[in-house]
Amino acid sequence: MNINIKKKFIFIIFLVLFSSPSQFAQEHLRIVSCTPNWTNTVAVLGATDNLVGVTRYCIFPDSIPRLVENGKLEVIGGFVDINKSRIMELKPDLVLTSSGIQEKLRDYFIEHGIKVIHMNLNSLDEVYGDIIKLGEAINKKSNATELVANIKDELIQVESKYKDLPRVSVYYEINYFYKCVPGQDDFMTELIKIAGGDPIFSDRSGVAPSVTWEEVVKANPDVILLPLWANANGPYFEGKKAGYGTTTPNEVANRPGAKNIKAVINGKVRYIDSAKTKQAGPQISVAADLFGKAIHADGDFELLKLDKVPDNMETLLSFFVPFVNSMNICFLQQYEVVGN
Repeated sequence: MNINIKKKFIFIIFLVLFSSPSQFAQEHLRIVSCTPNWTNTVAVLGATDNLVGVTRYCIFPDSIPRLVENGKLEVIGGFVDINKSRIMELKPDLVLTSSGIQEKLRDYFIEHGIKVIHMNLNSLDEVYGDIIKLGEAINKKSNATELVANIKDELIQVESKYKDLPRVSVYYEINYFYKCVPGQDDFMTELIKIAGGDPIFSDRSGVAPSVTWEEVVKANPDVILLPLWANANGPYFEGKKAGYGTTTPNEVANRPGAKNIKAVINGKVRYIDSAKTKQAGPQISVAADLFGKAIHADGDFELLKLDKVPDNMETLLSFFVPFVNSMNICFLQQYEVVGN
């Protein structure tokens, strides 16, 4: 009898020692996130402790900037200026990248034998699939499945909130210099439609197809949305900074033919918070609702007088409407124009 008990005890010890290394490895996985949406997703899935590197634009959730400030998380760059050498020094087990701009970064780490999960931001279904893929990779599949289900439920609520309002044609100018809009392959196009908007030129292929101002004037949108983020600055039309930062409602209102556009006539040229609307992750339903509020808000002619980019979001929020938003990445990779 005693011998059998000893055998069982030894067997249990054997299981503990030899059947759990994968679980141990998952719990001690070292993750570097190269985009804000991935950082937010990792945190919501309950794996913040696995993060060892993030970008300076990773501000969600609030715990991330605090960890950076306290020296518990390394900053590995912004978006196009990711420091590959610093990432290698962090010895990550998993690197998270997104969009066409970071494809070369993705390939670099794959070539160096590091696992990469890449999100192209082409559709909500793709985003959902990548969230599940991340959950599987970090042993948080049930959390990931729950997150996706919650996002879908919340989007249904957002759609219901705006479904009885008139449809609104929307020109979302992702970049004021290299003019481009959310295209057929951009999840933001889906969000704008869910919120009761009809994004002009969204039938064009690609993530951010180019447009001309003359085409915008002819399309005559009801609303014009401009990206904004904290300390964006701009606009810049000359030199090396051309295309960086964002522009102002006043600059838009004074373009050739602008006075004939319904959005200008009715005072519906306003900022959108791209720090939230551009994040394909836990912020998706928040983004859709922000689009809805911005699209359906009453006109504000005071905004058309704004000829200086606000220093930060708080300044604008206290000065104008509650429908203000931020951040800008134009995915026209040939120009490599990047905002926040």
